[in-house]
Amino acid sequence: MKRFLKILVLTAVLGVLAAAPFCAEADSGKIPEFYIAWGHELHTGNMELAFLRPDAFKDNPCFLRPVTDSRLELVRDGKVIAYFNRVISKNAAESSALMVQGHIQFACCSSTAMMTTYDAGTDVVMLCPVQSGGVAFVASAKAPYNTFEELVKYAKEQKMPVMAGYHSAISSPRIVLEYVLRDAGLKVTENPADYDADVLIMDLKGLKNLLPSLSSGQVELWPGPIPMPENAEAQGIGKIIAKLDDLPGGKWVDFPCCTMNTMKSVVDEYPEVVMAFVQATTDLMAYAQNNREDTAKALADFVGVDVEILKKNDTTYTTLPDKHFTDGMDIYLSTMTSMKKLNKRLAGKTFDDVKDILFDFRFTNKVKR
Repeated sequence: MKRFLKILVLTAVLGVLAAAPFCAEADSGKIPEFYIAWGHELHTGNMELAFLRPDAFKDNPCFLRPVTDSRLELVRDGKVIAYFNRVISKNAAESSALMVQGHIQFACCSSTAMMTTYDAGTDVVMLCPVQSGGVAFVASAKAPYNTFEELVKYAKEQKMPVMAGYHSAISSPRIVLEYVLRDAGLKVTENPADYDADVLIMDLKGLKNLLPSLSSGQVELWPGPIPMPENAEAQGIGKIIAKLDDLPGGKWVDFPCCTMNTMKSVVDEYPEVVMAFVQATTDLMAYAQNNREDTAKALADFVGVDVEILKKNDTTYTTLPDKHFTDGMDIYLSTMTSMKKLNKRLAGKTFDDVKDILFDFRFTNKVKR
């Protein structure tokens, strides 16, 4: 509860007033105003390019133009059609909480978080993917194993559970962590008193705690989004023992993770704004995909990581919901169902049952790429 109150204080400072309607009346007329969250990493942080590289998009038919250091105006054919106030979120769970409480209407975050949010009763929709890949398993630099297979063997031989962490309870890396460990035959628990388990996993409550958790010995393993794994190696704190492509079975190769999400009510009331916003998001992701070095330079200070580390980024950025994406979402849904993470509106549902409810690809299928 204290953590959520801190969130409210932060959002108030940024101008996110809980009592204000999200469609505020702007000085220039009735222009809808929204609040959007993304994070300090390379899965969702490319949205920050709208602030950092505005000249790269100013001649596009649709683009996001900075007004202040946390406020954007959405421009379509030279006319401002909406305002977006940016909130920095430390993880998908925080974005989900803000969305559920009505403090934000858009979030760029883990797709699994949005599945959980919908399952719990909030009508969210995923508009498009934003990236795939870019997740790695990191162990302490002192760990006596260097590959995922060696980790499994080591965990089975220990008398006490291996301590592992995750940055967000409903993030994609957290789901992958538990699934692959269980799939490898390990007993996984979140109960500190379960000494028969092979791996004890815990919530590290934010990306900023990943590296300190290794250096302090709180945990010896976590999965994290780029550039956290690369930064752990650069600082000599950790070592990458597996990327998604390296995990057994081959099902996690270039696996989708984060999506652009909004409330169904926003789609229903402001379809033209959503269309222009998805086009602007597509152009931002395309810039990140095609201009790796400049994106690394632009985001270094924002992410708080050296440019040379960011240049190692091998994440794929696209808003195209191809079969690769939908197959990945199918796996997430079935995985979370088998792990009993979905037990309300999505309980017992197949991907075909919910694909037209969870996803709305009408806009991203119309964008110019």
